[in-house]
Amino acid sequence: MDAAKTVQRKIREVQGELTHRAYAKKLGLTTGTLSRLKDSAQDAKLSTIEKISRALRVTPSQLLDEEDNHHRKG
Repeated sequence: MDAAKTVQRKIREVQGELTHRAYAKKLGLTTGTLSRLKDSAQDAKLSTIEKISRALRVTPSQLLDEEDNHHRKG
């Protein structure tokens, strides 16, 4: 699996019961950016990856690593 698909999968998994708006706020993103990432993470900027990582309390490397499941603790 490539890094973009890994980020996309992890973003979807972590949302849980949060509404789209609440989840976007938690991640520090606009709802439009979150929608775009959930549909196609290929255009994610490094700054966006860093912002999501901080919100989920993982390193960018952990977010991009398909074997790493630390994102589920956020």
